[in-house]
Amino acid sequence: MLRILLYVAALICLFGGSIVYGGNAIGAWDPLPPAPTPPPAVKVHHTKPTKSKPPETAPAPAPVRRKTPAEKAWVRSANGLCRESRSGVQTIVAQATDAGSFSGSVALFERIRSYNKEMNDRFLALKVPASYRPQIAKLRVLFAKEEHIFDLMHQTLQRTRNMKPFFRLSDQLTYVALDETDLISNLGAYGCDVDLPSLFGVHY
Repeated sequence: MLRILLYVAALICLFGGSIVYGGNAIGAWDPLPPAPTPPPAVKVHHTKPTKSKPPETAPAPAPVRRKTPAEKAWVRSANGLCRESRSGVQTIVAQATDAGSFSGSVALFERIRSYNKEMNDRFLALKVPASYRPQIAKLRVLFAKEEHIFDLMHQTLQRTRNMKPFFRLSDQLTYVALDETDLISNLGAYGCDVDLPSLFGVHY
């Protein structure tokens, strides 16, 4: 689910903040790129002002279709699951006793990965109105792709301590999360979107 993916993004930040391999994990010691070349000077040509055209009349907005009772019920259930996933992951993170070490971070990732699979299954088990079935079929494909990337990330952590492949996979996970956000929000489940930094007390 989208919420779980966003929490995994926070976990990836945890990896980056607590594990350093000579600075090579995220290219911290790579040389800085050369300064960009300034653009050439642009000559300004003075032209005579043209007569402005009268503004065009905007078309009337299309009427908003009201949701059916079945669609409203699905939205309520979806928002409820997303709220539950938020509190569930917060509990998992709070219970992690050794997340500052590599082994502790891997164990935390494994628990979130398992919880994500559980919540995906529950989300897809919701009673879907007929009008939503095409979109839910697409969501099922996104969830499968998401879980596959989770598996690859887990295999990467077990195989090597080089975090570069892990972060590349996390980028792919982000694109899947964005697609899930668009799809679920278009169905009306706005509670499944979340401001990640505010949840973790991160301020930029």
